Amino acid sequence: MSPARHNRRRYRKRGRFGFLYKMLVVIAMVVAVLIGATVFFRVEEVVVAGNMRYSAQQIIDASDIVQGDNLFGMNKFDTARRIRRLLPYVEGVNIRRGWPDTLIITVNECRPAARLPAEEGEWLISKSGKLLEFVEQADTGVIRVDGLHAVQPESGLPLVVREGQQARGDGLLALLQSLDKYGALEQVSWIDMSSASRILMDYDGRFTVKLPVSGDFDYLLGAMGKAVDTLEDYETGTLDLTVKDYTVVFSPA
Repeated sequence: MSPARHNRRRYRKRGRFGFLYKMLVVIAMVVAVLIGATVFFRVEEVVVAGNMRYSAQQIIDASDIVQGDNLFGMNKFDTARRIRRLLPYVEGVNIRRGWPDTLIITVNECRPAARLPAEEGEWLISKSGKLLEFVEQADTGVIRVDGLHAVQPESGLPLVVREGQQARGDGLLALLQSLDKYGALEQVSWIDMSSASRILMDYDGRFTVKLPVSGDFDYLLGAMGKAVDTLEDYETGTLDLTVKDYTVVFSPA
């Protein structure tokens, strides 16, 4: 065998072993990082922010996180879901790591937007339709909703209505969210969802408002507000927004 050919074979062998060596180094580094994360990055402190209704300890207990848990080993989405389920008034949860050993849980709490009559009491719901709690005595500061019935209600779960009422249930939640955006939740005392084709709503104690079950409620409430601004303070009656092109028709009482 010629020296040149022999040198080429030795070079190819060194090349193969060199690549294998680099791969082993990379694998070793990854394993070292994983072992380091498992051994060193453990929860020593949990910080809670944004809470008002619930104490920090209640939120930590609901998270099921304990001192010594691995910061990388936990599933943040499952933890957030658990907190929202066990603490109904928590609507949003953000979990982030604070190096080297702190976990920060920021919650967004909601408030009752409406109440649905039930046997021997009422169910309070958020504007997004989350069932908050069952109360025996009516909370008159929250919108009363007639014409919808919750099916197997349970705190922390979404509102489910009877078969055939789904479109009305969706319409209610869309209306509540628009009322909140419009800053008018406190100006509505009741909403009647009994009809499959239209919604009746009290507004400001002066007007009965007729709305379609589905529609652009942001636009409809804006049109309603403009119509109210054209009326005198003493005028009361019905505002009908179910006519074509969302024209507001006022009928005095």
